[in-house]
Amino acid sequence: MRSLEATCPSQKSNRKNQRKERSHTVNRIHKTTLATAVSLSMAMMAGQAQGAGFALMEKNATDLGQAYANLATGNGEASGMIGNPAAMTQIDGTAVSGGINYIRPSFELKAGASSQSAFGPTVGGLGGDAGESAAIPNASIVHQMNERTRVGLALTVPFGLATEYDEEWLGRYHGIESRIEVIDISPSISFDVTPEWTIGGALNIQRAEAKLTSAINGGAACVGGRIAQGDTPTNAGQTCAGIGLIPGQPSSDGHVEIEGDDWSVGYTIGALWQPTERTRVGLSYHSGIDHELEGDVDYTVPAALAANPAFADSPAEAGLDLPASLSASLTHQFSDTVTGSLGLLWTGWSSFDELRVEQSGGRESVTTENWDDTLRVAMGGEWEFAPRWTLRAGAAYDPTPVPSAEFRTARLPDADRTWGSIGLGYAINRHWSVDVGYTHIWLNDSSINNTTESSIPDTLQGQYEAEVDILGLQVNARF
Repeated sequence: MRSLEATCPSQKSNRKNQRKERSHTVNRIHKTTLATAVSLSMAMMAGQAQGAGFALMEKNATDLGQAYANLATGNGEASGMIGNPAAMTQIDGTAVSGGINYIRPSFELKAGASSQSAFGPTVGGLGGDAGESAAIPNASIVHQMNERTRVGLALTVPFGLATEYDEEWLGRYHGIESRIEVIDISPSISFDVTPEWTIGGALNIQRAEAKLTSAINGGAACVGGRIAQGDTPTNAGQTCAGIGLIPGQPSSDGHVEIEGDDWSVGYTIGALWQPTERTRVGLSYHSGIDHELEGDVDYTVPAALAANPAFADSPAEAGLDLPASLSASLTHQFSDTVTGSLGLLWTGWSSFDELRVEQSGGRESVTTENWDDTLRVAMGGEWEFAPRWTLRAGAAYDPTPVPSAEFRTARLPDADRTWGSIGLGYAINRHWSVDVGYTHIWLNDSSINNTTESSIPDTLQGQYEAEVDILGLQVNARF
């Protein structure tokens, strides 16, 4: 199988001279692949997160068919370095890999949901399907410097979130459009300490962008403001209605848009142990990365509220603490044609305790998250059923970090996920191969009972149903 063939000494010596002759070709391929992936990622990466929380598991399409059970033990291709930089030891000469995972999510609020503030119910529909389809690219290259050292470079999208509801849905005060987009560029190195042990490390250079929009309950702001000035609730309601501001009515709403971006750096360290030619064990740690997003808050409100300083445009700052993760995988070749993997992935989501946006004048908006750490479990395998063909299958259970309905938000109505995956690989010749994978993710139906933390609290209650389909394509080259 390709994932184990790369570690055999006899094959290393057979390929060595041919790969040297093709090094200039590989350099040109690398530059084209990486540049294409960068442009694709900027245009298409804002997909709904398919790991728990807003993590994106889709690091490559080769391992999609195994539900990423072999994340820390590599796959014998350049893309294996993304899960564990020590897996670059499986590459002789130079290898390049690039691919796209197309994600089609569906998130819908069931009939019977409601949204309510202290000034009455919110009028609106269920919001439609909040999930947005997207293509998530990846690219990687690995080069063998000498018998014990490899270097590599990868471009991935490790985190992403995109949900968007109808403008006038009943939960619009909780959120309309939500986007978090993270690009990761990772220069990496690995070193064979012994024939059995390899260590590796990488820098994670990240660009993060965020955009959050929601409606403002203009009618409630008007009524609440007049009550704060000493007016009675009845008089306040009548006065505001007289100027067209009725709580919970779309025609009375304002709108707020928050945008920000940041660069930050983290690291990855990994180890790969190959006690026999048929067994390998991998462990990889990705550090948490703290982003300090800087941008702007833009308000659009009814004319009667325009003079209110609470709705003045201003610069904004927000902290985005991306979690650390630790992955472990065991891969064993049971026969010349069958290989199986078991994988665990711990993610420290407890670092994501709140989303706080600070504005000028001491204004701030806060969403308490209180997420929990998670442990994902995956099993997968490969069967080389013909000389050039490999069949893959896998399953995984990925629990949500959201602790309860109180902390489940409309921006990300996450729930426990069960993966079912299948994939197919074809070796075109000794240098080129292609992999395809498909995954369906079942999300448990989940309840929401979330109250906004604002001067006009609004409570959204209901049930969500969701599912996700992922189709991936990966092209691999070796020289």
